Amino acid sequence: MHPTTIATLLTFTARAHATIVLPQGTGPYRSTLSVAELIDKSRLDPFNASHVRRLMVSRFDPIPAKACNPIQVPYFPPTTAALENEILAAYDFPKIIEQFVLEVCEDKDHLNQEIGKRKFPIALYSPGLNTTRLFGSSIAQEIASHGFTVITIDHPYDVDITEFPNGDVILGGHVKKPTANSTASVDHAVEVRARDVSFILDTLSIKKGKDQVVMFGQSFGGAATATSLLYDKRIRAGVNVDGTMFGHALNSSLGALGYPQSFVLWGAPGHNTSSDPTWGQFWNTLKQSPYVDYKREFSKLNSTHGSYWDLAVLVDTANIRDNLSEIAKSLIGPDSGFRVSTIMGRYLSAFFSYTLGLKGEDEVLKGPSNEFPEVVQLGR
Repeated sequence: MHPTTIATLLTFTARAHATIVLPQGTGPYRSTLSVAELIDKSRLDPFNASHVRRLMVSRFDPIPAKACNPIQVPYFPPTTAALENEILAAYDFPKIIEQFVLEVCEDKDHLNQEIGKRKFPIALYSPGLNTTRLFGSSIAQEIASHGFTVITIDHPYDVDITEFPNGDVILGGHVKKPTANSTASVDHAVEVRARDVSFILDTLSIKKGKDQVVMFGQSFGGAATATSLLYDKRIRAGVNVDGTMFGHALNSSLGALGYPQSFVLWGAPGHNTSSDPTWGQFWNTLKQSPYVDYKREFSKLNSTHGSYWDLAVLVDTANIRDNLSEIAKSLIGPDSGFRVSTIMGRYLSAFFSYTLGLKGEDEVLKGPSNEFPEVVQLGR
């Protein structure tokens, strides 16, 4: 598969009424933001054969802090913000998504650059099922602040909504939740996501064994990460953040002769290789894979599934945690969103840097850390 069309890169302009500023990451870099529509003319959309596959991506590029001229841009485009407000309102969450803005660095030259030009390793991000890539923007900035170009991906028809620059909107809900009797719909969806990822790498002109690419995903995006590594050896390492595993990666070896791959499972307490049969099966496959050269399993105490998307950071930035109802709090986990983001930035960037050969093995990957005592290593 080869890319055929790349839409013009876009930059957001801030809306006047947006008042809650989400901070940049805690690492030594700041980041610019560009948004692009990518069109794969070689492939009909697997969920709607009336048109070719169209994706939306956000790209966060590191920039030295001293070179950053900070600007504010909307966290969500308007139609997406309105939809997510309604979805979250069902959980008694306040309708405030449109009030958030990201702080990013002005990048006057980016519009004149080809999307493939880069100098930092690429980290791809796949979001959870029935959500949006935009709820991964804060963690993307955190990872970017440690020296990675982070590209977040909307997979149309399985994320809540994909909003395109021309105003087109594709709603999700086309992937059926797995049951005890069938995982066919989600198995198909992870295959589609993996093809999306390969198309993006083609668009970036990534060469196997020559370019530095890693991937991570939250919830269903974690399963998509494993599937993408299975099919595309251009991706050196992956992380599943608290997502059930699906698809062929459960029983198929990662890596290949000359192209080793590494993987981390990161779960909330109670979700691990002992409690989740899909994790146990995948872990056993990793152990038996001759070309998997590094693996770890971590858990963060005092976290839940909801700790690992942006919503907790939004809540703590707006300082409204104490005002939320119990059902709304169930969406975000009990610990500080800032603390979780800092931990993920440190551990994921350390893992990626080590597997890419950029740095030695960080102490946090080796065992208990005095800096992060709430992180537990469960397997290696």
